[in-house]
Amino acid sequence: MTATTTETAPPARLRDQAMALGVGALGGGLFFALAMPLAWMMGSMVFVSILALSGRTPVVNKRFRGVMVAILGVFLGSAFSPEVVDRAVQWAQALLVLFVYIVIGSGIVYLYLRRVAKFDPVTSYFASTPGGLSEMVLASEAMGGDPRRVSLVHTTRVLLIVLIIPFWFRLVMDVDVPAMMPPREGVVPEVQDWLILIACAAIGWPLAKLCRIPAAALVGPMIVSAVAHLLGLTYVTPPPIAVAAGQLVLGASVGCRFAGTALTLVWQTVRTAFVTTLMLLGLAIIAMLLFSDMIGVQPEAMALVLSPGGLAEMSLIALALGIDTAFVSTMHVFRIAIVVILAPSLYRIFRRG
Repeated sequence: MTATTTETAPPARLRDQAMALGVGALGGGLFFALAMPLAWMMGSMVFVSILALSGRTPVVNKRFRGVMVAILGVFLGSAFSPEVVDRAVQWAQALLVLFVYIVIGSGIVYLYLRRVAKFDPVTSYFASTPGGLSEMVLASEAMGGDPRRVSLVHTTRVLLIVLIIPFWFRLVMDVDVPAMMPPREGVVPEVQDWLILIACAAIGWPLAKLCRIPAAALVGPMIVSAVAHLLGLTYVTPPPIAVAAGQLVLGASVGCRFAGTALTLVWQTVRTAFVTTLMLLGLAIIAMLLFSDMIGVQPEAMALVLSPGGLAEMSLIALALGIDTAFVSTMHVFRIAIVVILAPSLYRIFRRG
């Protein structure tokens, strides 16, 4: 992988970066044209992964990737609002079910990855969480795991879920599911709003890095953005084009990790990921059947909450289906927070023990 070494000539490195972003944009554009959920990240990831597996060495500059990841962090944090906090108290039972689902689901998948698939402990841990594709890849890489296996497991899981759930609603219920999260309606951004969003990224990233928080470029801006939106300092989200660009770069950076990866490793990992995805979906269905009526939540809404997809995908599906979008998106914000913030911290505690 000469393109990732310090000996690589600058022209070659620039060429490899342009190749990665260009192919990623091509894949993202195609997926967007096909109206695939999370189109720019998934399309970029798939196309750049194929490019890397073909023997090429695409790369994405780490600093540039960090900036784009920070934009995604601000976007995730912007899902919080004072109204969300008020309603989240009413949904405490659903949140408890979600938390138990994450713990049990992660535990079952971890045992399978360790004892059956024979993954190493770090890779098994960060590949077992029901959510957080980009977050777990970044955290596993920081803690010495195999980011290629982690990204393959999570990529397969997300691909299966976005193929099963949205297309089921689209084909069976004739519901159109958009490819991008639309801008927040009724909010006209002003100069101070943009300055606050930029400050969330500029302050959150170095602050999280100073505190040694894993995946600091994502988690730091997410936390600061959440605080800003909870306090009502702004109600604006990053523009869709910026979020799409962040997804494109992040997808390309994940795909670059497959450079030099043997196809046998890819096949083995994808096959393992398929089994673990079915485990998580099966557990989600069981939890939905057991608790949706008990806590007074629509089964469809509970299914979207427990489906280990992404905040954008599940929220858009809920919006398209006329289900309680605030409930679904809020629960997924908490799911992301639980996985992104607690998972790396708990692993450090377990490792010391």
